[in-house]
Amino acid sequence: MFRRCMAAVIVLSVLLCLCASAFAANSMQVGSMYVNTANGRALRFRSSKSTSADNVLAEIPYGTKVYVVNWDGTWARVRYNSAVGYVVKKHLSIARPEPYETVQAQRAAQEAIKQQEKELKAENSRLDHSRVKAVDRYDVTVRTGVAEMRANLYAEANLTGKILTSFEEGARLEVTQQNRDWARIWDPVDGYTGYMLLEELEPDIMEEELLEDE
Repeated sequence: MFRRCMAAVIVLSVLLCLCASAFAANSMQVGSMYVNTANGRALRFRSSKSTSADNVLAEIPYGTKVYVVNWDGTWARVRYNSAVGYVVKKHLSIARPEPYETVQAQRAAQEAIKQQEKELKAENSRLDHSRVKAVDRYDVTVRTGVAEMRANLYAEANLTGKILTSFEEGARLEVTQQNRDWARIWDPVDGYTGYMLLEELEPDIMEEELLEDE
């Protein structure tokens, strides 16, 4: 019984090794790949596995297809324009890369989003997060200062929280609670209730002034 168990363990170990080898071979398979440098520059095509300046055969432009003959450590042996040489393998990808201008635009957009998130968190941290308190209900008008800009209604008094909806310039709402920076509002048109920044709301005092005049 013990020998049978040992034999089964040995067979299983061999199968696992074979599977691992097959996986490694598959992940490093030869074939067509594309130059995909992080900076969009050309990739140096070398006669030997060295970064010396005197072994550069050519420079392969970003996005160019090459044929990988085999892999050797951090290097790939490739065929390019009928010549065979070496390139650093980390600069190759299986999929054809986007034009570098597109990649740059995507990176710039991502950086802009990160910067906006950073500024939003900084702005959020300075706001009053104490509990809003009930006030005598009063009417307000949304005033963003920019016609195309909309004011957000949040599920909680937090700029990084869930946005329920947004209101255009001139929308009429009602404030039910508030603290120094936030107001809990009710939307009489669609029935929304949530939190908005007080600085985006202008108290509607026109009706009170008209009553006093009468």
